[in-house]
Amino acid sequence: MLDALRRAANTRAKERIKRIGLILANAFTQVKHANDDETEEMMRVATELSDSDVEHLKELVRIEGTMLEGKHHIPRYDAYVKWEHGRWGNSVDPSIDSAFSKLESYGLVARIPPASNLNTIADFQNRYVLLPKGLHLVNLIREMSVGQ
Repeated sequence: MLDALRRAANTRAKERIKRIGLILANAFTQVKHANDDETEEMMRVATELSDSDVEHLKELVRIEGTMLEGKHHIPRYDAYVKWEHGRWGNSVDPSIDSAFSKLESYGLVARIPPASNLNTIADFQNRYVLLPKGLHLVNLIREMSVGQ
């Protein structure tokens, strides 16, 4: 609780403060309680992510999240195919790479290696797969309705 207050005091963005509060509240109310280290790590990551980063992660959870529920990983091919169902489609956008590279650095997603039959002339958008930690973070920052 003290760590959350300290993080909120050091954070200027209201949405980031809200995410810290949601993580703390949801960590305490989950049926399977998160351990303190895990909660602290999630608050740290939430403090570092921009609103845009979180929106990209939420979109990936929307398209790949159900494939990860009850599992430890999503098969590479399934994630590769699902990627195009995101709002980004299959267009090449450097801002997508930037956001997902940041998410990857926190262990929330992983880059899917390109097919081995591509040459260096091919221009394509990198694709990413959702990792359990990314799904868990999004679940922790979801607002729960009253009575849940």
